[in-house]
Amino acid sequence: MDRNEELPLSVKSLFWMFVATLFLYVTVYGACTAMKRRGGAWEITFAVSNGTPALVIQHPLRLPQPVTILFPGEKPERTDLPITAVFNIPITNRMAFGPVLHIDTSTLPGVVTLNCFGHPVEIFPRALSIDLVERPWIPGTNITVTAESKPPADRLKPRDQEWKGR
Repeated sequence: MDRNEELPLSVKSLFWMFVATLFLYVTVYGACTAMKRRGGAWEITFAVSNGTPALVIQHPLRLPQPVTILFPGEKPERTDLPITAVFNIPITNRMAFGPVLHIDTSTLPGVVTLNCFGHPVEIFPRALSIDLVERPWIPGTNITVTAESKPPADRLKPRDQEWKGR
């Protein structure tokens, strides 16, 4: 074999293939991450309006005005309201009106399910579900829930507690 003949895959060509593959991977990964985060996160404000607890939901994709859910006859546990929570990472904390039942932020804005004074409030881009009833997003809407519309307590268990003991 002559020294002037090059091998089909030299170390130099392997290095440049590695660099090109790494560049392609970083570019595609960055583009996928940007697409997942482009919608922005849910911004939910826990407040008190005229003595009534209110959940103010700002839709990150298309609504110019927030949707407000009022809980008459309920008393919040916290007194330092208003508090705004941005749901851009998975959290399992207790919020001002009750626990977080479910959160999926793999693609923003994602899905957030809260238990507000025994009322399940599920927030997702297509619609809003309150007390297991789906409602369309209508800008500037004020929704008042009543104690009679609460579903049974066994329907409100967080998903991680459903599977314990099985």
